[in-house]
Amino acid sequence: MSIRQEFRSFGNYGWHKGFYNDEDITDSLTSIRYSDFFVEPDDDEFPYDSAYPLLCGSCHYFALSLQKLLNYNVYIIEGNNKKGFHAFCQVYRNRKWYYVDARGVTSSFDEFMDVAKTFVNDEYTIRLASDDDIRKWETDSKYDKEAYEFAEAVIKKFKECYTL
Repeated sequence: MSIRQEFRSFGNYGWHKGFYNDEDITDSLTSIRYSDFFVEPDDDEFPYDSAYPLLCGSCHYFALSLQKLLNYNVYIIEGNNKKGFHAFCQVYRNRKWYYVDARGVTSSFDEFMDVAKTFVNDEYTIRLASDDDIRKWETDSKYDKEAYEFAEAVIKKFKECYTL
């Protein structure tokens, strides 16, 4: 069994699995290359050389792909000033909430916030992603198709990191 498959306890905070179990999450996500799955477009502005943007910057593609493949609900945590947000999935199982994004699954809201606080640094709201949110997201990038395909490929290859 891979270390990423295991739910591991950390301190008194909770349980996590996936890339949370690796020594350096950023290194792990940057080592997953778009070119491992697809031919990279010949464009200097192409943002998906690695899976890291699926955590920071294009988290919404990853969350929507989790919804499509694993039937999780997509949520947004956004600052009340509307200047930033992080999209993720939230799952309630066995009387406990779990937060799922490109890092994997954690039951610790504080651990989850390590990334979310980068985008949400004031009072915040957590809500379900709406159809309007999704429509807006899909007009923000010329690489929607590639982002979804890459996110789905990562989830399928590392499914043990994202399943409860």
